[in-house]
Amino acid sequence: MRIVIAPDCFTGTLSAAQAAQAIKTGWEKANPATFFLAPMSDGGPGFIDAINHGFGGNIINCQVTGLEHTEISAPLLVVGKTAYIESHLVVGPQFITSLPKTPDKYTSKGIGELINRALDEGCQTIFVGIGGTASMDAGVGILETVDRNKLEDVELIAASDVDVPLLGNRGAAKGFGKQKGASEELIEELEIKFTEIAKNTARRKDNKDAAVMLGAGAGGGIGFGLMALGANRVSGWELVTDSYDLANEIQNCDLVITGEGSLDWQSLRGKVVAGVAELATNEAKACIALCGQVLAGKRELAAAGIVGAYGCIKEGEALPLDPVSSLIELSERVSRTWTQ
Repeated sequence: MRIVIAPDCFTGTLSAAQAAQAIKTGWEKANPATFFLAPMSDGGPGFIDAINHGFGGNIINCQVTGLEHTEISAPLLVVGKTAYIESHLVVGPQFITSLPKTPDKYTSKGIGELINRALDEGCQTIFVGIGGTASMDAGVGILETVDRNKLEDVELIAASDVDVPLLGNRGAAKGFGKQKGASEELIEELEIKFTEIAKNTARRKDNKDAAVMLGAGAGGGIGFGLMALGANRVSGWELVTDSYDLANEIQNCDLVITGEGSLDWQSLRGKVVAGVAELATNEAKACIALCGQVLAGKRELAAAGIVGAYGCIKEGEALPLDPVSSLIELSERVSRTWTQ
């Protein structure tokens, strides 16, 4: 039996790579098989791990400016002449040291510093994964930091699952401000501020207005900063999928296992779990999900192509003290009872 294991991260507990390994460890305790591990990401948390797992490459640890304007260490993945940057590892909420949150004070400067380092390394293509971020500076930190002259012959690409513009009800401030800790008053202030930033930022060389480009609102406007520098957007999910040649791996397997921390209706609307299930459905392969908890209904799961979903805990229960062991135990238990 050949099994493809392609989970997303279990937010706050396990990386996608840790989750994939735990699922493998548990499953093979009861049913030895051949496994292909494909830790997934949509451009957010786990982006560099996923690309590194698929493409290999050299990770350079760099000292850059964190979201609170203090120095932090962040990785730059270099594969040949291509660099990969994960915004979450520069401006993710894990770097917030004091409450209440002040998203309007956080900076994206460190991402710009990593772009400069990639340029110094001679990279000709630079992918920036956007997702799982806490900053809301419309990418101004990036715009003020990157050496634009060195970008002349370099392809800059924003990898994101969010395809909203900078402004408006679905934009960076009004669409995502609340979840980043901004009050209603601050959201309105940021919308006005972002409008001014967009107005005073020069159009791109192709004469496009970066503010209205899909993805400009991603990462609190990090997308806008990148696009104002000439970046185009790609799906982070598709980029990671291509790095594994996942469709081909699924075509040649007997079972697909995906998963994430909390499997709910949002998971089934274009995120990693839904994407993996769709690939499995296209190849007529069974797909199951092993998760922290399952909140989606059976009909929703079936419609998404997931034939079975199993959780380590039930809704309302406390998180397990040892998430790795909990996922291993779940995988072993499902392996003993699951039949295709």
